[in-house]
Amino acid sequence: MRAARAGVFTSVCLAVSAGGHAAASGHGVPLIGLVAGAGLVFLSAWAGSARERGLGAITAWMLWGQLALHLLYSVASSSTGHGGHDPGSVAAGAEAMAAASGSGGMLGLHLAAAAVCAWWLRQGEAALFAYLRSVAAALLPLLLAIVPRVRPVPRPGRPPTPVRPRPSAPYLRHSLVLRGPPVAL
Repeated sequence: MRAARAGVFTSVCLAVSAGGHAAASGHGVPLIGLVAGAGLVFLSAWAGSARERGLGAITAWMLWGQLALHLLYSVASSSTGHGGHDPGSVAAGAEAMAAASGSGGMLGLHLAAAAVCAWWLRQGEAALFAYLRSVAAALLPLLLAIVPRVRPVPRPGRPPTPVRPRPSAPYLRHSLVLRGPPVAL
């Protein structure tokens, strides 16, 4: 279940960010950027999918993912020649980082995508966990009827310990009855 949730998060984050990034920049995102982005987002989503998350946590993960993907796509685009730089130069990566951090319109689109996707993913997360809780509630009586009750088996050679009645008075509820002679110190 954890891998499926991480996969859905990755596909939504990747598809929305790649589509918006390509529309805003005027060129497609290189395959190497998509593959690297998918690996990065999947690993972080796997780490964060240990339990049900709220809207705040999903939004934080989405904002981080969109920012990381924006920078990754910008660097990948500049290294493949789409950014107008020499693909082999180290300066191309630095210029892409500067251009990526300075492009307010594209970052705004990534932030809007993060907010919309976080809301959408939270709705899916809530629906999934509500479904799992209802299935568990429906199956619990069935499991209790099917599974026999486990009773302790008495050990051979030892008489069973008699069950002592509990005191019924409220002031004796927490009392402990110890039997035997006092211990000499």
